[in-house]
Amino acid sequence: MSLLRLLMCLSLCGAMCAAASGAQRAMRFRASTPERAREWQAAAREKLFSLMMGGARPAPVPLDVEVLQHIEVSRGGYGLEEVTLQTLADRRAHAWVAIPRAPRGKVPAVLALHGHGGSGEQVVLGDGLYWYGRALAEMGYAVIAPDIGSHDLQHDNWTLMGERAWDALCCVDYILGRPEVARKDIAVAGLSLGGETAMYVAALDERVTVVDSSGWLTTVANMKNRHCPCWQFPGLEDNFDFADIFACVAPRPLICEIGEKETAPGGFPASIARRAFGQIQRAYRAFDAEDRAVLDIHPEGHVFIGRELWEPLRSAMGTPYPWRASRSADDEALRRGEIARRAFSRALGVLDGWWALRDPRTDLFPRRLDQNVWAPNDNAADMLPFLYLTAHFLCPERTSDISRALASERALTNRLGVLPDWYDIAKGGFVHEDTDIRRLIFGAAEYCKDGLLPMTEVMDRGPWTERMIELVGAIFERAPVKTDFGMLPADDAEVNGDLLQVLCRLYAMTGESDYLTWAERIGDAYCLEVLPMNNGLPAHRWDFEGHRATNDALSLNDHGNEIVGGLSELMVASQAAGSEKAAAYARALKVMFDRLLEKGRNSDGIWFSLLKSSTGEVANAQPPDTWGYALTGAATFGMATGDQAMKGAVIKALRNIDQPEYLHWRGADSYADAIEGALLLLNRYPERSGLRWLEKMLPLFLARQRADGIVEGWYGDGNYARTALMAGLYYTQGVMCRPWRDDLRFGAVRRGEELHLTVAADDAWRGRLVFDTQRHQRVVRLPFNYPRLNEFPEWFTADPTRKYRLSINGRERIVSGAALSRGIGLGLAAGRKAAVTVRPQ
Repeated sequence: MSLLRLLMCLSLCGAMCAAASGAQRAMRFRASTPERAREWQAAAREKLFSLMMGGARPAPVPLDVEVLQHIEVSRGGYGLEEVTLQTLADRRAHAWVAIPRAPRGKVPAVLALHGHGGSGEQVVLGDGLYWYGRALAEMGYAVIAPDIGSHDLQHDNWTLMGERAWDALCCVDYILGRPEVARKDIAVAGLSLGGETAMYVAALDERVTVVDSSGWLTTVANMKNRHCPCWQFPGLEDNFDFADIFACVAPRPLICEIGEKETAPGGFPASIARRAFGQIQRAYRAFDAEDRAVLDIHPEGHVFIGRELWEPLRSAMGTPYPWRASRSADDEALRRGEIARRAFSRALGVLDGWWALRDPRTDLFPRRLDQNVWAPNDNAADMLPFLYLTAHFLCPERTSDISRALASERALTNRLGVLPDWYDIAKGGFVHEDTDIRRLIFGAAEYCKDGLLPMTEVMDRGPWTERMIELVGAIFERAPVKTDFGMLPADDAEVNGDLLQVLCRLYAMTGESDYLTWAERIGDAYCLEVLPMNNGLPAHRWDFEGHRATNDALSLNDHGNEIVGGLSELMVASQAAGSEKAAAYARALKVMFDRLLEKGRNSDGIWFSLLKSSTGEVANAQPPDTWGYALTGAATFGMATGDQAMKGAVIKALRNIDQPEYLHWRGADSYADAIEGALLLLNRYPERSGLRWLEKMLPLFLARQRADGIVEGWYGDGNYARTALMAGLYYTQGVMCRPWRDDLRFGAVRRGEELHLTVAADDAWRGRLVFDTQRHQRVVRLPFNYPRLNEFPEWFTADPTRKYRLSINGRERIVSGAALSRGIGLGLAAGRKAAVTVRPQ
């Protein structure tokens, strides 16, 4: 082949490749200045209208809105409307709208879009992949979610994407014209087809202020590879690639989300998204606004994450009620009262939803919606106690019903003496044929630590306490693991950590020496063998006869936190008892915590999920949802020894937690654990950044519950109820209204020793304001109120030995702390409120 022919072939191949990649597309973004970029954007918009919608931008028609139904979502503080509206002379769109109930002023709006096979109803209900629509409603935004047309084209001279985008644009017209909506701009968010439609809507309508396009950023070339062809229309690839359409959004904030687990062909690979995003950045560079375009490559699949959306959304659109603080103490207390109302309502929803699933013969309820068994370590530990505590706080008249489940569990599930085992509710027998002592001890330990212990701390001694005491005795009677320090219940850090927490608090509560003896047996095994022989960190599983790790891991994502906190509690108990072992424990734990702080944290002070315990090497760098748990152990150690590095570690984490990467967790149970850990720490160290993070997390957490009260359909729903109660109690500072009602809004603001409460109700109400007490001292008799797992933190507490100055709507009197804990009578007329102030005399 001659050189000339070779050059001609190379030139032709280059031209073909360029055409295939869209390099010759007519409307490719090339501007380098803001002025030229705006000129290009205006031309690109008109071209898109022309290509997609019958040759030109359509003329608007009267919307002629028809409301088909209204649904009140009192738990979320908003209402839902199903509507249809006229978008063309011969076309109507169907949509769902969420509007805040009784907002403080007008609110911003968001267009939320579903993917293939979804619906606007699923978006506002938060079903499945579309949880973000309900989260936005929980945040207080007005949300409109149209049904995006699937594959039925109505107009021959239009395109499918044109009809979809035009319907959405008309929905923008409608929501921005609602009297509840304050602004003349809107945010848009969507997944998959919704992310694609979000791109077109934002490109065509400059009223769109913030855009989150999830599961979509790609190229025309990739979309030709096993994708549904509904994206395609004549003239698209001759003029645009998708990066050009996104360029029409600049310089407005743009978030593009893609999962690492997206696959090709037929998916949206991150590698392609990165290349496309590089082209989008050119448009933002022309406006000197590169920081406003974010590509979030997350570790999951084809899902909406949203973590990079929330801050730009608040900055651009504002933070609606009730998630923005008020300066007035009265207004702030009412705001907090609305959050508490929502949180308490969610906990009650879990009680209602799961109690409806109970077996009428046994009063036991399933481990999962699809697994009708009772497991001591699961629904006994994580569900039953928090249904009981929900009733205790919100509907005490129902505790007798739930007591039947507690009695039934004890009568039916005991397998080896009093040790329970998995029970098949439908068949009326045990799930496992064998009697595995390790399984039984694990279940009993989890049941005691996660469930019976917080029940006792909150509700004082009762049948739950006696159940815990008998289980602990049985565990040590049958402890199967031989060590140089005596027989232990287990060779793993989870069970031994569970029991350390239970034993230390039982010892404080009862003064029974056996509990301290058993706790110190575990403490000796870890502080005198495991920690020194394993370079200072506990291995998950240890061979106490071979004196070596059999599972050389330390998980800070749930299963390793038990031993960290348990050993700290042991040191406190040993100190309080005057034990000569306390000093040895303190030395070993000092090494453990120093090594944890050195090896186990990222630069923000947040734990890694998993370490190789013998070396401290990071095995999983992802932050755990239980990020606050092991920090409670560090805080307790610091309080007991005066080690300021421990306090510093807690404060560093709380100051750095308010970042996008710590706003997304996998599932409702993960949100529950993340928030619970924060509340345990914020109770002692009320860092502003941590409190801001809490208020950003709560609407995402609350939005996870279904209308029937079920959250995810497994025993972890009990943890959702636990954390919802804990959050509500933070916003009321531990004060409860008895009787509680869904329309009650009562919140508290604490300033020094003074507490200001505001109580309001839609309908007339008469009852009592019941104040919390120092339960750590009165019930558990701890030497001091150290942070610990499975506690319900104390906020404002009434001291029975003190007098208080009580003011209700300006009328003052002196009352005792005992009277506050019994309850102060209060009556409200419908729609009225009462201002209550309490301060020590």
